[in-house]
Amino acid sequence: MQDLPLILAAPLMAAMIWTDLRHMRIPNMLVGAVALLGIGCAIFGLMPDLGMRLIAGGAVFVAGLGLFAIGTMGGGDVKMLAVLVPLIPPEALSSFAVLLSATMLAGVLLLTGARRVAGGPESAWVSLRATGRYPLGLSIATAAMILPLAI
Repeated sequence: MQDLPLILAAPLMAAMIWTDLRHMRIPNMLVGAVALLGIGCAIFGLMPDLGMRLIAGGAVFVAGLGLFAIGTMGGGDVKMLAVLVPLIPPEALSSFAVLLSATMLAGVLLLTGARRVAGGPESAWVSLRATGRYPLGLSIATAAMILPLAI
């Protein structure tokens, strides 16, 4: 039951993968939908340790703002992580961090290969054209969808 918020978020995570790969953007509407999902889950009692979850989300937001300020992380990534982290049970946050790291490594490797095969300036997919940039939403969403399998 503790993984239900993440399971319910899976379609939104799939949409995030699509938009971040296609446009290198995470729309505010998608961030808002995940936030509303979190509010709904809290209202229905699916997040009994809400205080710890909100503290974790706030800490991620503050750290993300610093990374955004120095140009390391995009604004959509920061906002999405801040609203997604409260959906993760506090005891699973370290597992999420490990999964996020692993999916970032796998994503960079796969995207590098995809850019060599189908990328270039003529590609309709911004993530295949954008060298030196990585659509972090791909890794955030993938880690969020894999985590319920491990909880």
